[in-house]
Amino acid sequence: MSIRFHRDSFRRDLSGPVILRPRRAPGSEAPPVASIARSGGELANLQVLRALAAGLVLIHHVAVYGQTLRGAERPFAVLDGLMGVWGVALFFALSGFLMARLVTRDSPTVFLAHRVSRIVPTYFAVVALFAGLSAALGLEFGGLSVLALSLAPVGPRSTPLGVEWTLVLEMTFYVGLFALATTGQARRLVPVAAGWLVLLAVAFPLLPPDSRAMMPPPLYLVPVTAACVPFAGGLLLPRLIASGRIRPATALPALPLLIACFLVETAAARWLGGLAAVLVVGAAVTAPPVRRQGPAARGLIAFGDWSYVLYLTHPPVLLLAHWACPPHWSGPAYAAVGLAGALAVAALLGPVDLALYRRLRGRIDALRPATLARALAAFLVVFVGCALWGSTEMARNDWAEGRVRRAIARLPGAWGSAAAAEAAIAERGLALPPTLRAGVETRERLSAVEDLVSAHAFDPARPDRAMRLALFCGGRLVALDKPRRTRRDLARQPGYEAVGTRRIGYRLRLPAGACGEEPPVAVIVDEAGPMAVLALPPAGP
Repeated sequence: MSIRFHRDSFRRDLSGPVILRPRRAPGSEAPPVASIARSGGELANLQVLRALAAGLVLIHHVAVYGQTLRGAERPFAVLDGLMGVWGVALFFALSGFLMARLVTRDSPTVFLAHRVSRIVPTYFAVVALFAGLSAALGLEFGGLSVLALSLAPVGPRSTPLGVEWTLVLEMTFYVGLFALATTGQARRLVPVAAGWLVLLAVAFPLLPPDSRAMMPPPLYLVPVTAACVPFAGGLLLPRLIASGRIRPATALPALPLLIACFLVETAAARWLGGLAAVLVVGAAVTAPPVRRQGPAARGLIAFGDWSYVLYLTHPPVLLLAHWACPPHWSGPAYAAVGLAGALAVAALLGPVDLALYRRLRGRIDALRPATLARALAAFLVVFVGCALWGSTEMARNDWAEGRVRRAIARLPGAWGSAAAAEAAIAERGLALPPTLRAGVETRERLSAVEDLVSAHAFDPARPDRAMRLALFCGGRLVALDKPRRTRRDLARQPGYEAVGTRRIGYRLRLPAGACGEEPPVAVIVDEAGPMAVLALPPAGP
C-alpha cells in the first residue's frame, strides 16, 4: 500500500514529530498547538526506520566507547563500525525524501525556519544540560567554541557531543535547499539531485583519501563528500515513487550493497550504504504500514519520535556510564548500563523535545513574514559567516600541513628512532635554532588503546614561527597537529616573555598499540622545513 501525500489537505513532517495540520489560507492565523494531531499509521514505517537508524548508531558507539574508555574488546568491530555508517545513511536518506516534499510545499522562509527550529534549540538544550551536569560532577566537557556550536561546515573540530558532524551536513543541506527555493529552482529538484549524484561519483576517485573521510568537511568539500549520497538519492525518491519505479521489493538489491560494504574502506562504504539506504527508505514508503498494535510496534514508533534526542544524548550518557561504572566491571556490563541509560534518557526527554518543536512551529507560523525574514537573515549571516571563517582557516591549515608533510617526506626512513631522526636532521642542515624552547611535558594513558601527549614549542627569536608537532611510530607518521593552546602558565618563565596570547601548546592522541615494541618519536616541524626531535617520556598512569 503506497503512501499518498494529500498536499491540498494536510501537511506532514517527519523530520520532527509526525503531524497533521490543515493548510491555512494566506494571512490567516496559525492553528493553536493543541490542534496538532498525530498522523495515521501509514507513516509508521518511516518512524520505525528512524528508530532502527538511531539504534544502529547507538550500538556502534557503545562498542567504540567501551573499547576507548575501558579497553573492552570489540568482537565484531567491522560490523559495529558499519552499523554507524548504515544508521547515518538511513537518517540522511529519510531526510532527503522528506525535504524533497517540504521544500516544494512551504515558502522558502517557512521551510528554513521549521528546519532550524527542529535542529538548533534541542541541540543547545542538550549541550547546556550535559555541560551543567559535567560541571556539577567535576567532569571535563569540551568543544564549546563558536565555530563548533554554529553547526556550520567549518571542517573537523572538537565538539561538545561528538556527533555534530551529521547536524552540520543537515543544516548545510537545509540552507542549500533554501537557496534553491529562493531562486525559484525548487521544482527542478530532480535534475539538481541527479546532477549532484553524478558529481559525487566523478569526484570520489579524484579526492585524496583524507578528504573523503573528513567529518565534518569544510564548506568547499560538502558537495563532494560521500556521506551526502543518501541525502541526494533521497531527494529523488518522491519522483521515483510516483513513477512506480520504487516498490517494496526494491529493498532486495540493498542486501548485496550492504554486503559489499565489508569489502571496501569507510568512504566507499558510505557510497554503497547510502544507495542501500535510499532503496530501503523507498521500499518502506511503498510497503504496507506497520500496525500500531502491541508494545513492540508502539515502542519502536515512539523511539522513532524520540530518535533525535537519542542521537544527541547517547554520547554524553555513555561517558557518564563510564564514570559511574566501577573500573573492574566488564565490557558487557558497561554496555548494558550505557544502553539502558541512553534509552531511558531518550524516553524521558523525547516527549519534551516533541512538545518544544510543536510550540516553536506554532510560534513561527504566527510570525509576520517580515519578522520571520529578518530572523532568518540574522541566522544566515551567522551560519554563512562561520562557514566561511572556518573553511578559510581550514584551507590555510591544509596548505601549511601539506608543506610540513613534504618536509617530512624529504627524510625517508629517518623516523624509526629519536637518534636516527636527529642524525638525519643534522645531516641535512634542517635543525631548528638553539633559541627554540620546546618539550613534551606529559604522556598520559587515556585508555588501553590511546595515550595523550601534551607538549609546547616557542622560539623567542621568532615568536611568529609556525610549527607542528608530529608523532611517529615504527617510522610511520601517526599524528600531526598545530598548536591549539595558549599556555599562559609559561608566560612568566624566562624566555617566554614574548609569548603573549600565542598558541604554543599541543595535545595529540597517540594510538597506544601503533608502535608495538618500538618507542614513538616526537618531532617539532617548522612549516618552512626545519625540525627538532623532542624527548618523549614513557606513558604515565
